[in-house]
Amino acid sequence: MGYRKDRFIVEAVIKRFGTSGRNSFRADFVVLDCSVHELSAKSSDEILRHAVILAEVKRDNADASKARAYQVAPMLDFSGRDDAVAVYWDDVEQRVFWQSRKSGVKTLRDGPLADLPTPGQKPGVRPLTYNTIDANKPLLDVFRRVEDILHSASIGPQRRFTIMLQLLLAKLYDEHQGQGRPNSPLALQDFRALSVDALEASEIVNELLRQAVRYYQTFLPAPVPARLDIDGGATTEVMRVLAPVKITAMQRSVIQDFYMYFARHIYKWDLAQYFTPTSLTEFIIELLNPRFSEHVKDPACGSADFLTAAFRRGQHWPDYSSSVWGSDVSSEAVQVAVLNMILNGDGKTNIREEDSLAKISANRESCDVVVCNPPFGAKIVERSKVTLSNFDLGHHWVRDQSGRWTPSKTVLNQQESGILFAEACVKLLRPGGRLAIILPNGYLGNRSDKYVVLREWLLRNTRLCAIVALPRFTFKSSGADVSASVVFCEKRDEPLGDANDSDWYEYAVEVVDRVGWMTGDKKGAPIYKRDTEDGTYLVDELGGLVIDSDFPEVISRIRASDAAQYFDWITAGQQAPLGMEPGWTVDIAGPIADPLRTLDPKRYCRKFVEVRQKIQDVPHFVLADVVDVLAERTTSNGRSACIEPAKMYRYVEIQDVDSGTFRWQERRGWELPQRARHHAEPADLYVGGIRNSVRKWFLVGQDCGDLLVTNGMHRLRVKPGEAHLLLDLVVGLCSEAYRVQMRGFARGADGLAEIWQDDLLAVVLPRILDKATRAEVEPFVRQLLIGATTIEAKVASIADRLPLSDAPRQPDHTALL
Repeated sequence: MGYRKDRFIVEAVIKRFGTSGRNSFRADFVVLDCSVHELSAKSSDEILRHAVILAEVKRDNADASKARAYQVAPMLDFSGRDDAVAVYWDDVEQRVFWQSRKSGVKTLRDGPLADLPTPGQKPGVRPLTYNTIDANKPLLDVFRRVEDILHSASIGPQRRFTIMLQLLLAKLYDEHQGQGRPNSPLALQDFRALSVDALEASEIVNELLRQAVRYYQTFLPAPVPARLDIDGGATTEVMRVLAPVKITAMQRSVIQDFYMYFARHIYKWDLAQYFTPTSLTEFIIELLNPRFSEHVKDPACGSADFLTAAFRRGQHWPDYSSSVWGSDVSSEAVQVAVLNMILNGDGKTNIREEDSLAKISANRESCDVVVCNPPFGAKIVERSKVTLSNFDLGHHWVRDQSGRWTPSKTVLNQQESGILFAEACVKLLRPGGRLAIILPNGYLGNRSDKYVVLREWLLRNTRLCAIVALPRFTFKSSGADVSASVVFCEKRDEPLGDANDSDWYEYAVEVVDRVGWMTGDKKGAPIYKRDTEDGTYLVDELGGLVIDSDFPEVISRIRASDAAQYFDWITAGQQAPLGMEPGWTVDIAGPIADPLRTLDPKRYCRKFVEVRQKIQDVPHFVLADVVDVLAERTTSNGRSACIEPAKMYRYVEIQDVDSGTFRWQERRGWELPQRARHHAEPADLYVGGIRNSVRKWFLVGQDCGDLLVTNGMHRLRVKPGEAHLLLDLVVGLCSEAYRVQMRGFARGADGLAEIWQDDLLAVVLPRILDKATRAEVEPFVRQLLIGATTIEAKVASIADRLPLSDAPRQPDHTALL
């Protein structure tokens, strides 16, 4: 506001009391009319002679009334200046106090922070305008303070929330009206500061409410009374807190927290399952880069989180709300979405209750930008033949001998809705339009024909711009336990006849590790950046905590990447990031050369590719050249093996395996689960076959007895003539380089994603050529070969020679003994 920092004193003593002035009265800070260095003695009396602002700052609003009475008012009484003001500041309220004189009588006046005078001005009340109300407030705390005021007015809980909804609608309507005339007085004011009569204030608020209800009622899930059921005194007290707040320009995360709390009380909705955290939605919209006049749509909008991000990003453009569209088949989701859009400042609310799949023919090529997190899962399917007939992916596809896929005229009995939505999103786009869609990694990597056909269709109809992998449990708070990726692509002017006909280009691949919230927690609690040295929280220029996510860096890397050369909309209107390392890109020829058209970003990302490249740059081997994979329920020479019901076996479960070690449970044949399928023999090597178990492996020693192993592991045997590489193989299995490759090769969207045999055999491992190193490791490998992987295993092998009682085994883990 123009006050110079050399005129501030923090923790200033402005009065001393008691014997020798041992007791002091402090202001949290003062602002002088001169430089601090110009003061001669810096005594309390001298500070008061020059102080034009005296401030009291509190952490919260709990003791606001006491602070104003016992700290703010006395500061002004001590001041010797008529133009001095006092500022009270807490997390909810920020007010300015000053004294006025009339007929020799001194009166304490106060108003909102907008009344704080600039240097040289005298204090006084000015009407609030759109430009002078404040967006940097915790909206949830503001309305909790409003709730306290209503509670003090003896208004019960249900009535309180109805009144708060009325106040919210009136406030939003007033702000929308004010945006067009930002320097004109708003209807809602701090009426008490302006000396407006309580009855007149009530009439002003009720007239505004009547207009707001008439405007918003068609969008709302339940009727809202057009008149406040509170007296004028409570109205003016509420407006003292609410009028200085600017809701329509608040951060989306602030709005979201407030809305989840508010809707739970007013509509009895639990919105935790609906909302996608703002750090993710804002990242996706920022990279899509929608521009003025472009129409944006989400055909499965849910709570409209993508649309609120798009609207907030472009709300300064004229009538941009007319370009933001959403639809959902759920009536409750539409209600949630509409209120979310209204709360975020949208006055149009182009949200419709509509089956986007059924309406695809009517809506095709109607948008420039589409963003979607579709409903996905094998159990969420579309069965309508009429709807399925409108989709290429709603038909059966056949593959000829050359591997080429062709859609037939046969309509499927059902198809996963998520697959159909991927096609629907592309069909909604005009040629050259762009799409961001969240898809499970199973859609991008699974070997099943329906997923291969989906990827083939995408490559024929779009050009990939970027694939950004998200960590597992990103959507835990919404009840989805999958790993997913955001696929950014551009619609082709004309679809290809086959993905092999694609032009050459590069697309970006990024892997996000930090999303800004606790991914394994259903509450999705935010995570903030900390100083790596001392653990203190980092703050932005406004003193707010900074969300700890990779998204800003990912955007900068993609904009600086070679992919931006092929997709000019990535950087259109954006400043080129300075000093940013270019993002990782992939030649589209790679996925096209794969008969399965695999698009899973794990196997194309920088870490995966560079790990394999570093190994291939030194003497190495490929697993396919060193080991064979043996089939289940067979012996090593290929004969069929069976389980005898009465026989006692040692059974190895996946949870009983670690890195190089294992333990077993004794079970009779009839007690064994169906997954006990591997009949182990000496020198068998078992490795985890699913994503969650890639660190698990063990080597079967000579004394293996009747050992059976779960089918959650691959059974390997070193090929004849390759036994000299067993040590190299064992060392490799203990490395993170091996695990990175196995996780990258896993096909699926959850912890049970499988590593298929042909992918496993593509793993590369380095040769151990240093003789001293081999000599160091050799004793451990010998121990594995004889079966003494742990002391427990060794004791078990010599149990018949030990004076231990032959106690019967525990029946199961619930038994006491």
